[in-house]
Amino acid sequence: MALVTHGSERISEFQWVCLRCGTSAGGVFGGYCPACEWPGATNEEQLELRRMRVLVHRAGPTFYARSVTLLNIPQRRLDGFFALGDVWKPLAAANFLGLPEIADRRLEDIQPSPSRDDGAGPGLAAADLDALMARQANGELTYEEFVEEMQRLRAQRSQEQQESVPQGIADRLIERTGVNAGIWDRAGQEMLEAILPLETGNPRDLFELSDADRKRISRYDDAHRIAARLGLKGLTLLDDFPIVKGTYGYTRLEPSPGDGDTCRTRLNPFPTQPNSGQRIPIFIDSVRADALMLRLDPERVHCWLELNGITPAIPAGTELALARQAFFVRLFDGAPLRQTLPDSPLRMVFTLLHTFSHLAVRQAALLCGLDRTSLSEYLLPSTLTFSLYCNHRFGATIGALSALFEQTLVEWLEANRDAYRCVYDPVCRERDSGCHACAHLTETSCGYFNLNLGRVFLFGGYDQKADRELVGYFDPVLDEDVETIQAS
Repeated sequence: MALVTHGSERISEFQWVCLRCGTSAGGVFGGYCPACEWPGATNEEQLELRRMRVLVHRAGPTFYARSVTLLNIPQRRLDGFFALGDVWKPLAAANFLGLPEIADRRLEDIQPSPSRDDGAGPGLAAADLDALMARQANGELTYEEFVEEMQRLRAQRSQEQQESVPQGIADRLIERTGVNAGIWDRAGQEMLEAILPLETGNPRDLFELSDADRKRISRYDDAHRIAARLGLKGLTLLDDFPIVKGTYGYTRLEPSPGDGDTCRTRLNPFPTQPNSGQRIPIFIDSVRADALMLRLDPERVHCWLELNGITPAIPAGTELALARQAFFVRLFDGAPLRQTLPDSPLRMVFTLLHTFSHLAVRQAALLCGLDRTSLSEYLLPSTLTFSLYCNHRFGATIGALSALFEQTLVEWLEANRDAYRCVYDPVCRERDSGCHACAHLTETSCGYFNLNLGRVFLFGGYDQKADRELVGYFDPVLDEDVETIQAS
């Protein structure tokens, strides 16, 4: 059934027309065509989909905005870095993983290297020649030894130069982690977003504070100890977290567009503006706020998986520690995280990270003075990282999370550890182990539709989908396993 308005704004003049047989009918509600039968309709829900009706334009089902939330990348500051071409993506990953060739360098300082031409041939500087000639003049080297030493130094300098240039670092990353270049290219944006706030947001990491900053943290020693027991490798306060929300279109009937025969709705762009050169508009809202960035300990996550009967397939890299971290990058490559995941290592790790993030947001709202709907999560699964930040302009600059970090950090961390209760237990715990009362956030706070959540992944218990008992990530038995790995 299709609605034909005849160019009128009066509903009384509207007509419903069957596109199959041409039969028309008037009235506000089109109903079904009385002259033909629709094939395939077997129940009331399917029949309802074939029934046309008028909705007020302000009604929820008439408009579902499609948005994306991203970190605002300071393009000009990173012009030189992006000028490297696609090689910037593995470089960002190498920086995040701490490869020694790039670990101490800021991304904005990494620039395309000019070609080297010092007259001494590739890989050999004038200073090297001067040193060799001085040794020969002092009688330390014969002519034959001088030539051999010069060739050796030239090969050594050439090798060092190749390893220090961007492409050489990218090659070392692939060799040491055992993960191919395609995966690093796809993970580049996420790696960049994990590094950039730490370079631009005046970070203060609980595990790396100076003596002066430690004095500003209430009960610092207790906070450090509890954070380690929660399996955190990083807990960082950022006073400049540049979040951008872009709304690029909308759908009807359902929030998400579909594909093929199952498509019930499609994505519609906003109308083009005459003064924009017929470009499709994207509406942007930028907020700079304080934020808390938390990163799980990769080694503890590995121990947790193994304790629950899952043996991670570690990439065949030359450095085991890097390969174990790169396992998570490969695990999340192309993963459909906005769908309900089947039982797998992917589901285990993502549900762990997602649930921890939700509990952190809920508990922070109780202590920082902001409403729960004013806080949002920002997940970077490949790096085992999530952030919580204020998503409203009115609360973005009041320093609520900064006050939490300095004054009530211990209470917040303990609240996360004690969030195993739900008012709907034992029903909630025995079913999905996550509901609106214990783990869910509002649509404005969670970008993953409250899917793949479960308190049992943190606190232990019976997992219905996997049909087995799980050891929780907060279980003290993991402390001993991680300490054993670190000692070895």
